[in-house]
Amino acid sequence: MKHTLMAIIAIISLQAHAGAFSSMKETRAFTDKTMDLFVQEKFAKGLNAAKAYWPLPSVEIDGLTNKIKQQWPIIVQRFGRTIGKEFIRSEKIGKSFIRYYYLHKFQNHAIYWRFDFYKPQDKWMINSIVYLDNLDMLYE
Repeated sequence: MKHTLMAIIAIISLQAHAGAFSSMKETRAFTDKTMDLFVQEKFAKGLNAAKAYWPLPSVEIDGLTNKIKQQWPIIVQRFGRTIGKEFIRSEKIGKSFIRYYYLHKFQNHAIYWRFDFYKPQDKWMINSIVYLDNLDMLYE
């Protein structure tokens, strides 16, 4: 019983410390690693890692994973095989929002991934992760 109680306390303690990034540097490192996974088509692994920092129900993130898995063969058929990633830029709204744009490069075209983070007080959390194939908004 004592070990069970200690395990429960450890899990609660871990959950209390999980769920937020301390700095923008940490958010950028996370998105770089996540993009590396996405380029390797390890979408479930990347999005599962995001669950700890994204205040969405797990089932919604799992739904995004399933949507990507369903659409990915069409993307590969249309755009060719993956050839890499490229960080494009970041944008900020005041001190509360940061957004990162990455190209996911293929032989024939690219899509972009957009990662949004929100800092309601002193820690950053994921606000959204989106991918699109229309690159118009990336042109300056």
